[in-house]
Amino acid sequence: MSMQKYLWILLFLTSACQLNSNPKQEEGTNVFATHFEITNYSDFNVLKIKEAWQGSKDFTYVLSKNNNTSLPDSLQAYPFIKIPLQNIVVTSTTHLPALTMLGVADKLVAFPNTQYVSSPKIRKLIDIHKVKEIGSGMQLNTEALLQLKPDVLMAFSSGQDQRNYEQFAKNGIPVLYNADWMENTPLGRAEWIKVFGLLFDKQAKADSIFKSIVTRYTAIKNIIKKTTNKPIIFQGGKFGDKWYVPGGKSYAVALIADAGGQYILSNDTHTGSLQMNYENALLKLTKADIWLNPGMVENKQQLLQEFDFASQIKAFKNNKIYTYNLTKGATGGVLYFEQSNARPDWVLSDLYHIFYPVDQNYAFHFYQQLK
Repeated sequence: MSMQKYLWILLFLTSACQLNSNPKQEEGTNVFATHFEITNYSDFNVLKIKEAWQGSKDFTYVLSKNNNTSLPDSLQAYPFIKIPLQNIVVTSTTHLPALTMLGVADKLVAFPNTQYVSSPKIRKLIDIHKVKEIGSGMQLNTEALLQLKPDVLMAFSSGQDQRNYEQFAKNGIPVLYNADWMENTPLGRAEWIKVFGLLFDKQAKADSIFKSIVTRYTAIKNIIKKTTNKPIIFQGGKFGDKWYVPGGKSYAVALIADAGGQYILSNDTHTGSLQMNYENALLKLTKADIWLNPGMVENKQQLLQEFDFASQIKAFKNNKIYTYNLTKGATGGVLYFEQSNARPDWVLSDLYHIFYPVDQNYAFHFYQQLK
């Protein structure tokens, strides 16, 4: 047998062995989310997190129910996570709704800044010390986390604190980056429940929950398509000496557009927030029919103290100022910050009833009119 023929047979047998040991079953089927990808194999899964923060590299994780899973050489270097998780630490309130919706809130063992948690189920776990306080998002209690040694530490990162998280990975705690906040569409953020479904071996349930959210969101959006005379919307307020408003291609503006509103900076191309000077903000505000989220004010009197020109604005005169920061949990956490990513259908419904108040008895989920 020639050497060339021998090498060809060897290559064929090796390739066949690799394919038969780990046949691919299903590629990820994301519909809206662009920052994660799940690939299911017969005895393990591969989760890729794409751009966890702006400019970051991709992060890849291998998940399996079996510690002795035979992995191809190409996957050996990636962090291995045994599923279903028996416990988890998350670092953002936006991670919490998926745990409650999937029925695994009792798997949460620690959280930073627990006073901001609004979920009744998780608040109860905090009150009976089943969920421990581990500092703040930027200053996690290293000693406490190393003692807990969770199956996974789910991190929210801007990239500046990556070194802090790397120390946990070096000590045997898998750090999984959650990039839900990088998604620029409402349903893209909600689709991150599929990542939690994978971690807790509840993929079918996660898919079902997400499909129901999409169905509700789409039904509301189809009703809105029939509306005319779109109101002009200004969103944002002053923090310190700067005005901050969402960019024209941001997640917040996607919701406004889907709800039938015309955002006053809709031609802008930024996906994040923008700074505006006093004069420009005032000019835009005078043209708006509705003003959303004017800052951390609780009533129109406080608004006047912040902005003495507010009484001259059309939205102020017509009582068309709405904010999401008044709907709070038992310890003061704003419900919108915790639940809105997971329930864009609720946000869309609220905005629709603000823009087109056809039902005077509608019960808002997040927004309240500034009294």
